[in-house]
Amino acid sequence: MNESNANAKPALAAWAPLGAAALALGLAGWAAYDAHVSAESLREALGARLGEQAARQKASSQAIDTLTQELKDAQNRVREMEGRLSEYAGQRVALEEMARELARAPDDWLLAEIEQTLNIASRELTLAGNVRAALSALQGADQRLARADKPQMAALRRAIAQDMERLKALPVSDTQGISVKLETLMGLTSTLPLAVPDALAASPREAKPDDVEDNWFVRLFKDFWHEVRQLVRIREVGTQDPALLSPQQSYFLRENLKLRLLSARTALIARDETNYKEDLRLARDMLARHFDAKAKVNVNALATLKQLADNPLSIAAPDITVSLNAVRAARAASEKR
Repeated sequence: MNESNANAKPALAAWAPLGAAALALGLAGWAAYDAHVSAESLREALGARLGEQAARQKASSQAIDTLTQELKDAQNRVREMEGRLSEYAGQRVALEEMARELARAPDDWLLAEIEQTLNIASRELTLAGNVRAALSALQGADQRLARADKPQMAALRRAIAQDMERLKALPVSDTQGISVKLETLMGLTSTLPLAVPDALAASPREAKPDDVEDNWFVRLFKDFWHEVRQLVRIREVGTQDPALLSPQQSYFLRENLKLRLLSARTALIARDETNYKEDLRLARDMLARHFDAKAKVNVNALATLKQLADNPLSIAAPDITVSLNAVRAARAASEKR
């Protein structure tokens, strides 16, 4: 038994390394399997996390796009609000200006109205020499001041009354009416009959009944002789008689008369009284010398020119500076108050 035990110990000693190796191999296999399982689990977990990260990134990108669009919309709304704010600011300024205008004293409105009326009267005098219109404007301003019944306006009323008296003292001249008469005469210059009619300057040969019986050579000779006789014409002209004018000279005579009347009208508008009188005198001389003195239309034209030259005419434009200075001084004093 001892001998069998002795034999068993070496046998156990021989199998012990094999068992240890098998155990180690099993442990290694289990460890490898466990590592493989762990790696698969880790790979699956990593893939899941990567998917979640990609989904989150996509959601973030969409959110960024949405925020960008909302930001653009907000910027557009801000710009629109800024535009409306500027518009409201302009309206506010206009309303404040209107409030200031409405808050002005009634005296300021009255003086502004009077100054506007006086400016209109001054323009009528300066541009057209229309004394009647200026007087009407001054009378209207004086009546407006009288209705207001303001003691502080007494100096202004005295100035307006002074200018009205100066304008009333001027001779009344209808500048517009005179201009219309001159324009009418200019339109008649082409039809006024001359002292020597235009028909005398050139008259064609009238055909006679016996010309038909003549042959062509005789008719040709008669036409030629008529033309030769037209080359030289003898007419007795006294010292005061008008000269015989050709059709071309008659045309230029009428045009010169028209230009003389136009010059008189221009001098009237320019308030050049000296040239106005001189142009009327020269136009009368031309009309009396070269045009038929017995024709009714010429007689009327001469009478019109004489009337225009003899009527008292004050072309020099007066002014109403006294009233204008007074109303401006009143406005300055009112603004200081």
